[in-house]
Amino acid sequence: MTDIFTIQDTVAQQVASRLRLQLDPSQQAQLTKRYTSNPIAYEFYVKGVYSFDQGSSKPQMEATIDFFKKAIEAAPNFALAHGQLARAYAAKAIFVEPTEPVWAERAKDEINRAQTLDPQLAETHVARFLLLWSRYESYQIDAAVRELLLAQQLNPNVGHGDLGSLYQHIGLEDLAEHELRRALEIDPTSEFAKILTLYQYQMGGKYDEWLATYQKLYPNEPISAWYFLGKGRLEEARKEIEERSLKNPDDIELPRHKALLLVLKGDFRSAEAAIPSILSKHPLKDLNYHHAAYDIACIYALEGKSDDAVKWLREAAATGFPCYPLFERDAYLNRIRQAPEFIQFMAEMKAQNERYRREFGEGATR
Repeated sequence: MTDIFTIQDTVAQQVASRLRLQLDPSQQAQLTKRYTSNPIAYEFYVKGVYSFDQGSSKPQMEATIDFFKKAIEAAPNFALAHGQLARAYAAKAIFVEPTEPVWAERAKDEINRAQTLDPQLAETHVARFLLLWSRYESYQIDAAVRELLLAQQLNPNVGHGDLGSLYQHIGLEDLAEHELRRALEIDPTSEFAKILTLYQYQMGGKYDEWLATYQKLYPNEPISAWYFLGKGRLEEARKEIEERSLKNPDDIELPRHKALLLVLKGDFRSAEAAIPSILSKHPLKDLNYHHAAYDIACIYALEGKSDDAVKWLREAAATGFPCYPLFERDAYLNRIRQAPEFIQFMAEMKAQNERYRREFGEGATR
């Protein structure tokens, strides 16, 4: 570890030489740029990056934050560690403890600190994207996309998973697939990239593609009730829901799956009665709230209640999930497709999707 930086510089120089790259002075400087020369700080930083990739449960996120803080303690001006700590604080504010705004404030402080130390740091833009795409910054989707594009201009290996997920949420499915494929090319071992690759099919309502990818990535894991519900295999969905209720009763998706099972079985009253339990999982509209709002819309749509369904579809779109292709293909919405309010909503969503494509389409970002 004491020679790790010299090894990195030597390898980078040899690769550039063998590839016969013609580097200008600024590119040459980037090739040998060191964010820290402290091996202890660097080791804590690498552990933090790995920990972050493994998930966002509360214990995992606390471990991640602790690694980055120790890296900064060892090297207070380690800009990259400050940038990653900002991202970890933002993730904790949005996904782990959304009722504690202090984490968002700490994220902003670390963003500012990292930006001061290194204005060319890509990771500060990734952290800022998370806050922009949340209630803390009123779900500014356009600005969030631009932050990730700026990050990639500074470092082409950064932010592909995040951008792929965001593109999928706003219905740019081809761009999402491209970004997520790139994320796995950069790091085939990344748990974060694997999960987001799966989510693209789930958010798109592509059940067969989801199953094929899921069984490839997680061959020994049980199949989600989401898949069984979408395929109309209600008894298998019921069994999976019961098993998951025993193993993980606090699973954020359980109330939604239970309610969808009820409505698909025709028990409309019980399905509607379950809606408060769905919303109780999202008291302050965290970044998973829009998926809950969408499922509530599906419950009402399956009942044929178009007014309520469209109300919740608008809520999902307004809080970060304006996924027009999903709205267009999802069979759960079929009963309300001829309702005037749904037709109007879809016209608005189509126009928004076309605007996103004009602004962020392939020609605009490559």
